[in-house]
Amino acid sequence: MSEQQSERPIPFTSGLTFRQATVTLVIVLLLGLLAGFVELVTDWRSMRGEIRQQTQSTLELVRGSATEAAYQFNDQLAGEVVDGLFANPNIRQVMLHDNFDGVIAERGEPERSAGPLVTRLFGDITDYRIELRHGATGGVGGELVGSLEIRLDEEAIASSFMERGLVIVLVGLVKALIISALVVLIFYFMITRPLLGLHSAINRIDPTRPGDWPRPRFRHHEKDELGQIVNGLDRLMHAFQSVMGQRDKARDENARLGAELDVSRRIQHILLPSPEELAAVQGLEIATYMEPADEVGGDYYDILNHADGVRIGIGDVTGHGLESGVVMLMTQSAVRTLLATGEADIVRVMQVLNSTIYNNVQRMGSGKNLTLALLDYKPVIDAAGQRGQLRISGQHETVIVVRRDGAVEVIDTDELGFPIGLVEEMAQFVSELTLELEQGDVVVLYTDGITEAADETHRLYGEQRLVEVVREHCRESPEYIKQAIIDDVKRHIGTQTLYDDLTLVILKQR
Repeated sequence: MSEQQSERPIPFTSGLTFRQATVTLVIVLLLGLLAGFVELVTDWRSMRGEIRQQTQSTLELVRGSATEAAYQFNDQLAGEVVDGLFANPNIRQVMLHDNFDGVIAERGEPERSAGPLVTRLFGDITDYRIELRHGATGGVGGELVGSLEIRLDEEAIASSFMERGLVIVLVGLVKALIISALVVLIFYFMITRPLLGLHSAINRIDPTRPGDWPRPRFRHHEKDELGQIVNGLDRLMHAFQSVMGQRDKARDENARLGAELDVSRRIQHILLPSPEELAAVQGLEIATYMEPADEVGGDYYDILNHADGVRIGIGDVTGHGLESGVVMLMTQSAVRTLLATGEADIVRVMQVLNSTIYNNVQRMGSGKNLTLALLDYKPVIDAAGQRGQLRISGQHETVIVVRRDGAVEVIDTDELGFPIGLVEEMAQFVSELTLELEQGDVVVLYTDGITEAADETHRLYGEQRLVEVVREHCRESPEYIKQAIIDDVKRHIGTQTLYDDLTLVILKQR
């Protein structure tokens, strides 16, 4: 099941619109509550002022009638004044006094205690008193004939305030809901819906062709952040497409190179001497080993049996890999060709080899060259029995000889030749050395991958350790000696990566 098919719809409560609406509503409600509180405080102050002003205005309206009633001790007029004032729902008690503080008329409700909050809000504006003066002008002068007192109803005032406050709160909530709805709608059409369109377009991307993704077109968003996101994603998809194209091309190229390397590796192994060829060599027991560090090794060895004896070659091309393997195959072909022509002069053989490899390497445009040692073995049978004669030529690693009595000879080949393919002419550097082999003598040929194998601390295996292993097992068969050396080298390397080819040739005089 594809990722697009397996994707589940987003739950409503997890959606961006729901969360944005929730956050918006909470913020607007908080701001609404704050604004409502400020409006309530303002309305409370305004209401207190209105009550004072209205009460004072009412008292001034009835001042004349109340003064006349107090001056004349007119109970009927006093009652009318008091009843008129008491008709106001906010007034709880009205008293009209004479100038001796006697009550002429009175109206009121039983005394009741208001709550502490109501008292705190309106307790200081409930009691009012005016003096009544007969013959006064503009409320000044005249004879004092009495007073008029009123007490407002705190509960009624508070109830009126609560009604007004409830209206303010309800209006604030409605405003908050309307604002939230508008913000959510605007947010949805400006941001959420385009994002959902972008999400849908991303889900329809073909993983194999990301560059052909259905790029969404959002009107009025070409130059804002959403447009930049779409443009960036489009560039990213085309970059993915380009990388995938390069990857596919590299994969095809790697597959092709892998096939070529596989063919080269098979050719390299096919051209190595078979066990049957080694067993057919007269006078010598031979064991060989080659392990390339790369798919194709740069080491060379060959055992070529011919009518007069055996030609043994061992070499090491600089580096390893396909190019080094090609140079190794050139060397193998040239050595075999020269042997087939019957050329016995070792100096001449080396010169032709060098010229061939040098010209080919120049044609390749490569800097490859190789160390190479050629050994011609000839069995000798006389009255003392069978022995062998070994001619050595060419520059390579040392040749280790362990006699049957355990004596060790290490032959330095630096003076016997020069690297093949490094210079055009090298005949003047070539010489040879002849070695007599008695029964049980062992000759070891190797490449530097053996002696330069390093452990985890970068300590090299070394020539001395190789000599000790050969001397310890020199009475065993060449196959046994070979395996003992390889096992010891692998123990030394441990878990380290093999960085160079390992090649080993063990010769033992029968």
